[in-house]
Amino acid sequence: MRGALPASLYCLFEGCMQNRRRVIAAILAAVGSGIFSHGAVAETAITAALPNFSGSNGAMLQKNGDTAISGGSLRLTRSQGTIYGTAFLKDLVTLPTNRSFSAYFTFRITEPKCGLGGGADGLTFIVQTDSSSVGSMGGGIGYAGILPSVAVEFDTFKNNEFKDPNSNHIGISLNGDPESVATVNAPFPLIDGNVYHAWVDYDGRNNVLQVRLGDTDSRPSEATISHKVELESVFGDRVYAGFTAATGTCSEQHEILSFYFNNDELVGGIDTSLDSFVSSSGE
Repeated sequence: MRGALPASLYCLFEGCMQNRRRVIAAILAAVGSGIFSHGAVAETAITAALPNFSGSNGAMLQKNGDTAISGGSLRLTRSQGTIYGTAFLKDLVTLPTNRSFSAYFTFRITEPKCGLGGGADGLTFIVQTDSSSVGSMGGGIGYAGILPSVAVEFDTFKNNEFKDPNSNHIGISLNGDPESVATVNAPFPLIDGNVYHAWVDYDGRNNVLQVRLGDTDSRPSEATISHKVELESVFGDRVYAGFTAATGTCSEQHEILSFYFNNDELVGGIDTSLDSFVSSSGE
């Protein structure tokens, strides 16, 4: 053992503690130099790991409507009235275990414009089997009519016809129906221009969809909204994963800043504060 460690570390293991400061300094130096490699950050291969959308990352997505790459972010819509934007991973993804999946992304909503204040209409994360080129405008937030599908809304406009609770909520919707099957008030003002972090995990073994929203990259222990749904009865195992957004008479700019997706649930979700992720395709 002595040949692999500094002398002061050898002293520690042999019980020679007369110079504790030197021993502690040697331990810190050994950790920093990689002698104790078990503390290194892990690297996990997942379906898609896109910390930004520059270069080949952006090329992995089919972009529709107003969607464009802007400054390394995926801008789904500008703040302009009555437009939509969608973006999906170009390749169909197979969900092998009861439709289970895990997703993590960051987003920002800016430039709200509305005569009554606020903006419209919001963005969604969606898993669907229709095609990579679909979308719609207005209160349907770009996903209305896309079926079969499951969508998580980050909704910034109260549409009474869809029974929205308010103009700042998270909803879970099925089969392109803008009337959500479950909603919760968003814990942050979604249109304030801050970067928000979202985790969407579906446990197909127990048929539970969970959504978490935070203002840091540390995944919250408690779900912001949880809903029991059997996705095996909604769609098949080959899906497109991506995002939708739309504006109506009122508008705002919707941006996705990063996107991570895995075609099975990861225990503990995709937490970039604890792990390092790479695309399994090598992108």
